[in-house]
Amino acid sequence: TLGFSAKIGGRRMSPSRTELKLLTREALSDDQWTVLRDTPYLVALAISEAEGSRVDALLERGAGAKAIADGNNNEHPLIRAIGNRPEMDRVIQAMQGRFVGVGGRTKLSPAEFKDIVVQSAQRAFAILAGAGSELDLYAYRSFVTSVSRAIAEAAREGDLLGIGGTL
Repeated sequence: TLGFSAKIGGRRMSPSRTELKLLTREALSDDQWTVLRDTPYLVALAISEAEGSRVDALLERGAGAKAIADGNNNEHPLIRAIGNRPEMDRVIQAMQGRFVGVGGRTKLSPAEFKDIVVQSAQRAFAILAGAGSELDLYAYRSFVTSVSRAIAEAAREGDLLGIGGTL
């Protein structure tokens, strides 16, 4: 629970008259947790696959992993659990086995992978809408957005080893 206020995603959020109970891993079923935990990784993989060279994809995946790991410093317990290192290692290994093929690219077509990512995000937000509060939704959305932004900014189109180019 939060007493007076919480800093979530860089913004200070103040609860109403009563204390808010934030959603935690323990309050979720294993299936719900898997969806919430995996969605930021799926988004990261999808963005890194969008276009660019293999070097760009490596830079973007590294930026995505760092952004997710930064969740470990978030004040929201669910985001901290997603950024937990042992949890990250499990998810990355599972994602590589399930989606990453020869040469580091996804095994699926872009359209197939996009469908999986969109469905996962929809399920994640439905879970949060049903089991969590507006603050939980805000924290999760801010987290996924910050991961997406970090990846998009990691490799610029038209650059040479990170120098120059445009976003």
